[in-house]
Amino acid sequence: MAAPRSLRTQELLLTAQNRIDGTDGLPGRGFTPQNMGQLLFADNSRAADLALDATVTACRNTAFGLVVVDGNLVNISEACPILAAWKSHKYSSDSRGSWLFENFWVSLQNGQAIEKLPWRTGFDAKDPVHTPNSLDFGNDVVRNSLARAVLALRKAGIALDAPLSSIQNVTRNGEKIPIHGSLHELGVLDVATPAMVDGKVDIVFGSSFIQQVRFTAEGPPEAYSVLTYSQSANPNSPHYADQTKLFSAGQWVTERYTEDQITASPVLETKVLS
Repeated sequence: MAAPRSLRTQELLLTAQNRIDGTDGLPGRGFTPQNMGQLLFADNSRAADLALDATVTACRNTAFGLVVVDGNLVNISEACPILAAWKSHKYSSDSRGSWLFENFWVSLQNGQAIEKLPWRTGFDAKDPVHTPNSLDFGNDVVRNSLARAVLALRKAGIALDAPLSSIQNVTRNGEKIPIHGSLHELGVLDVATPAMVDGKVDIVFGSSFIQQVRFTAEGPPEAYSVLTYSQSANPNSPHYADQTKLFSAGQWVTERYTEDQITASPVLETKVLS
């Protein structure tokens, strides 16, 4: 299909190809339940892969670090080293600079199709996974978008290098649970869409039920899952936040199909109804 791929689709295709080729830094080649779980929760941003370096360059090339945007004089110089230090490009809970980049990217894209952004290399139907690329760091819209992101965070009282866990979380019985991942526009496999709810940031959309299954010739399926919002909506239930905490920690529930698998469960409880 001669149309640009979304950044999330690019990330998925590149992740799969790198795993097949064994070039992703993980042991061996091919997929196992162990590396599949790591890849699904890697939270790498394809947008950052393509545009972070150019964004840092635009920041550093701004005279005196000052930008006038929407009638405001904004000093963006503080953002330059913070973005430069975010080398992982990951939306993990401990990442710093990721929230700043997310706000920048939302401002830059502003609802446009990905190919409409100021790229130096445009979309090529012969190479849809790697194009467009090379953000034009000399374009005013890049610098202005960064200034808007800096201004938005300062108005909200959020440090430009605040860890993602201090901003992006859900609240269960008064406890804040950090949520990793980001917007699909950022090209992150694990989607987390934040919004303001009762004056605070909360996740209102994103990954919900996640499952991986391995079929083998030797025995029953091997499966792992997690329900990101947990099983119960009742705050008094022990299952109100249990799987949300598992998801936050990048962990999984082991599914069980056979009597032997069920019996082997360390948390098995048997109740006889009469």
